[in-house]
Amino acid sequence: MSYTMTFDASHKVGRGGHAQRFFRHIAREADQEAGFHFVQTNKNIVPERTRNNRTLINDGAGDFRQLVSVDGRPPSAEFQTYLERRLATVKRPLRKDAVLVRGLILQLDPKWFDEFNPDWRTHGPNKDAVDYMGASFDWATKEFGQANVLGFSLHLDEYNPQLQVLITPVTPDGRLSQKDYFKGPGDLRRQHKDLREHMAAAGYDVEDRVTERSREHLSSSEFQAKADRLRGATADAEAERAAYETLQQSLGNRAKNLDQREATLRSREESLAAAQQKALKAREIADEMGREAAAAQAAARRAREEAETEREQLRGFNEKLDRLPPYIERWLDKRQSNGKPLREVYEADVAREHEARVEAQRLVEGSTPRVRRSDREASW
Repeated sequence: MSYTMTFDASHKVGRGGHAQRFFRHIAREADQEAGFHFVQTNKNIVPERTRNNRTLINDGAGDFRQLVSVDGRPPSAEFQTYLERRLATVKRPLRKDAVLVRGLILQLDPKWFDEFNPDWRTHGPNKDAVDYMGASFDWATKEFGQANVLGFSLHLDEYNPQLQVLITPVTPDGRLSQKDYFKGPGDLRRQHKDLREHMAAAGYDVEDRVTERSREHLSSSEFQAKADRLRGATADAEAERAAYETLQQSLGNRAKNLDQREATLRSREESLAAAQQKALKAREIADEMGREAAAAQAAARRAREEAETEREQLRGFNEKLDRLPPYIERWLDKRQSNGKPLREVYEADVAREHEARVEAQRLVEGSTPRVRRSDREASW
């Protein structure tokens, strides 16, 4: 699998305050480490990763060193100092529209980092990444001259790792002419082709395809704006996807709640049916008990009526025995039986009969069924 190699030389820095803002953007981690914090307008910057950046400046002796704060100024001001020293070698007055610095962006394919250096955000570039970015920087120093390279910065706090190289276009004959180094679209294509060949020789599996940024020659601000639009569109798509997933989850929860409610209703219906069946059974038992109670009350009433009839019959018989005609009374006094007055015999017989009636009365009353209080109250 081959990978792209981005070459963007569109950023131009003219005279005025633009240079200072650009240098502060490039060396932002050096300024922050020295206690200088300047507002950054690039939305791609992740502030908590800025400390991982590394910026070096041309030491004027064929090498590069870290920036330092001089006389209380921010470290990024050292770029301005080197630029002024370099411009001092220019033999002609500077034009008002002179381009003092051209910013190069040299970037390995993000897919390469995903495959070979996926933890660059937390652990920085690995050895292969450093070697390949170093190879691209070597090409820049060869193409534009080591003295014309103000410095470079490895930015690890943006969307993709990238190497920012600062070029001041001073010609060997002492002119400031960026057109001598960037002659037009054809020469830019030649430079990009040379860079890819250089990277291939260094072992980077580069593909013979011009990246979108290199092909369109977008400026940093234009490329940033396009990247922001793409990121915004991606964010909108992600938001719609998240909203759809949320809606699906909500519908799933609602379906689950409906299933639970239906199960609860079924359980309640089953409980109600069981309660109704139980109530029906209790009502049947109560009706049966009512019928049994009514039958018991009817039996008690008949028993009372029969006992009352027997008592009436006994009372009538007793009354007959107690009432004797007068001539019977006289006859009892005159007659004897076995040497005894007949009255004595009669009265003895009456006494025995009376005792028999009392005993019969007791037996009748003892045989009458006793009615329960509840049955008596029910008859009332």
